[in-house]
Amino acid sequence: MKIAIDIDGVLADQVGAALRVIEKEYGLKYLTSDVNRAGWTFSGKEIRSELTRLLADPEYTLSVPLIEGSQKGIRQFSDLADHDLCVVTARLSNAEDATKQWLSIHFPCLTEYYHVARGMKHNISSDVLIDDLDMNIVEFVKSDPNRRGILFVHPWSKNGTGIENYSDQVHYCPEWESVVRAIHDIDVIKTSDGRI
Repeated sequence: MKIAIDIDGVLADQVGAALRVIEKEYGLKYLTSDVNRAGWTFSGKEIRSELTRLLADPEYTLSVPLIEGSQKGIRQFSDLADHDLCVVTARLSNAEDATKQWLSIHFPCLTEYYHVARGMKHNISSDVLIDDLDMNIVEFVKSDPNRRGILFVHPWSKNGTGIENYSDQVHYCPEWESVVRAIHDIDVIKTSDGRI
């Protein structure tokens, strides 16, 4: 089974890192729970623009911390011969070298890397997508009824995309332990009916 894994919000705590920079540079203190949608704004600035700006700096990109439990979860998947893992990201290409270096440091087993335009992750050939944005999951599962999505839940994960309409294809996971359980459940479905 091929599993595509997003970076930001799944492997990397990009929002937490950006909020620390926002506090330092703008003197504005926010909690991760304040970022309640993908297009969240602070003081007239959109978080996406800040993330893009910050990721253009290789030093920043290399310093983004891990999502808790991500290394252990990836190790569990990579140890299983029947799981083929790849990374899929919409980070801009100017961050690609530093991103690949960050991955080689923290996730050396993740060597298959795909850069796609925002909203195009469904074009990657995989059975499962793990992502923190509902819009990516919806496009992915909508493209094939045999695909499964794992929404890594954060306050910004749900943006009114109708993900509820795909409840038989989507698992909601607030941390890596539940992601591991979801992959196990998907494996059981695959084994029992051969749909994936």
